[in-house]
Amino acid sequence: MNPTAIYVRTEKGTEEVAHRSQAVPAKARSLLMLIDGKLSGAQLLDKFSSFPNSAELLQLLEDGGYIEGQAGTAAPASASAPAVAAPAAAQQGLSEAKRVVVHTLHEVLGPEADFLTEKVDAALTVAELRVHAEKFRDMFVDMGKPKKAAAFWQAFEAALPPG
Repeated sequence: MNPTAIYVRTEKGTEEVAHRSQAVPAKARSLLMLIDGKLSGAQLLDKFSSFPNSAELLQLLEDGGYIEGQAGTAAPASASAPAVAAPAAAQQGLSEAKRVVVHTLHEVLGPEADFLTEKVDAALTVAELRVHAEKFRDMFVDMGKPKKAAAFWQAFEAALPPG
């Protein structure tokens, strides 16, 4: 993994997230859905340091052609970008909120969270994701983790797109 390259999902990686072919181990798949094309290899390794074997799993994703490193930075915004910015920002907010949910599920439940992350993956709207997140928050409270539930909800709300 190149520490300075920005990592993005390949077409193969996007297909894996969308269709869950079972070709990728569940833990690696959880990391795959968190790849957003904004972080370098070093940043990814730092961000996922709490995931067991994250370096090996990220390398597996790269070797398997699910993610790839790209040099450079994002292209400057064009004059037509504001028309596209709102939907893109909403989608980015949804992705960030999904990352918060997946990270917290893994933090609280460990490997047993994998079956719940599939529900998070399948959410196409903020409203749909919110329904799942509310259930997870209640589950954390029922598990005797009210502080974790409150922290989770605060991080989830902060990650949601405005509006």
